Amino acid sequence: MGQEDCLPRCRLLIVAAPVSPESGGSPLSASPTPPREVRDPRSQTGVSTRRLRYLVGRTLEVAVLLAIDVAGLSAAIYSGLALREFLNQRPIDSTMLWSAEREWLPFVLLVTVLIFARNRLYRPRETRPGGAQIVAGLFVAVVVIAVFSITTDNERFTTYLIFPYTFVASAILIPFMRGLFTTLTDAAARLIGVERRVLVVGEASATRSVEAALRDAAPGAGLRTVAHIDDVDHLADAIAEHHPHDVVLARPPDDETMLIALEACRERRIRLRVVPTAAGLLAHHADYVPGLAVPLFDIVPPTIQGVDWFVKRAFDLLISASLLVLLSPILLISILMIRLTSPGPIFFRDQRVGLGEQTFAMLKLRSMTSNAEQEQAELEDRNEADGALFKIRNDPRITPVGRVLRRFSIDELPQLLNVLNGQMSLVGPRPLPMRDYQLLEPWHRRRYSVLPGITGLWQVSGRSNLGFDSLVRLDFFYLESWSIWMDIAIIARTPLAILRGRGAY
Repeated sequence: MGQEDCLPRCRLLIVAAPVSPESGGSPLSASPTPPREVRDPRSQTGVSTRRLRYLVGRTLEVAVLLAIDVAGLSAAIYSGLALREFLNQRPIDSTMLWSAEREWLPFVLLVTVLIFARNRLYRPRETRPGGAQIVAGLFVAVVVIAVFSITTDNERFTTYLIFPYTFVASAILIPFMRGLFTTLTDAAARLIGVERRVLVVGEASATRSVEAALRDAAPGAGLRTVAHIDDVDHLADAIAEHHPHDVVLARPPDDETMLIALEACRERRIRLRVVPTAAGLLAHHADYVPGLAVPLFDIVPPTIQGVDWFVKRAFDLLISASLLVLLSPILLISILMIRLTSPGPIFFRDQRVGLGEQTFAMLKLRSMTSNAEQEQAELEDRNEADGALFKIRNDPRITPVGRVLRRFSIDELPQLLNVLNGQMSLVGPRPLPMRDYQLLEPWHRRRYSVLPGITGLWQVSGRSNLGFDSLVRLDFFYLESWSIWMDIAIIARTPLAILRGRGAY
């Protein structure tokens, strides 16, 4: 489910009716019933075998993550020092470089590890942030170290290139090494048959997409849905039968349902998770209003404006212009192949809905036959997507060259021009065609409060396994949680998503 779950902490008050000592039974029942054993949660202090395994595993996990961070920082600093010697046209002496690094390394590691811990980068896998928080933590660490180093020992620095170089090198090495560690542990877990059992609660229509997302896109190895039940009335029996590690409520529960689920899971120390509503995502950072008899929260609609808008726009202009220059050979070759193999225009101007629900012409390299729009009405009954989406896995309108362009998302490259024109952003909610937009429900349209993006959470979150409502909730999560580091992390994950066949829509 990828994000940290926030569940209310509830106290359960158990009120017992008075029982006559003579009868030994309930005053409301003719026949006595044996009292149910209720354990005080505070008395559950023993360390079970499962808990002991978890603690050992967590200790090893944190130790490996610390080792990865130390290795990544050490390699980045060492190569930065070597680069400094090279630029100053001095011979590279490995012994001297190691002595210089060893002098500063403990301080650098202390600052970085403390900032990483503050950014929750040593938390369990399921709640640990990804690349955005790593990059943000490294940036803060490098700034702190640079300021301290320059102000306390300015005479020893002959070039300040080491600081941006160390940041860039470590921002590449550490996420890569952490990702490799995750991949290897997942593979090892699958090899030895380790699994995490999940029990899903909800109607079949609600649990289908949740089970698919848990199976194919959720973090962690060996995640398996062992059963699903329609409601919490039978949750305790299902837990006793299937022994799950996690219980997931596929629909946001009412108070009674939440309390029943919490009690059933608490008794067996099982983690309870809830699929949030769109409103719940938008209210993630709601402000509490004190001093009132009724608890109230201020819900502020999330928008990117002011300084945030300026930073995002400057980032879009810089990166999109650079990508156009770097990828221009691929773009020119693609244009030539389209011209030689298929009659019709090279570019396809698709009417899409963007910021403020205004339409614009989104540019793409033409990957279909020239009359593809007219043929879509005949293919509606073959649509494989749910909600307001039209998607056919083997669309007959796609040309042979277009199939290659789509496989690697090369047909999306002209949208960099839309970014330069201010119609799109590099990262944001994906703009929908007019046909899909007209099928949206009113609450879906909250996603149009920011510029649409070339890539986004849809593309890097396994959208083929998610229902449309779940995709819109990803858009809301992006709106509420946006930072420039999140954009950088999504862009960094996009190439891997493309190679896995999750290209843009």
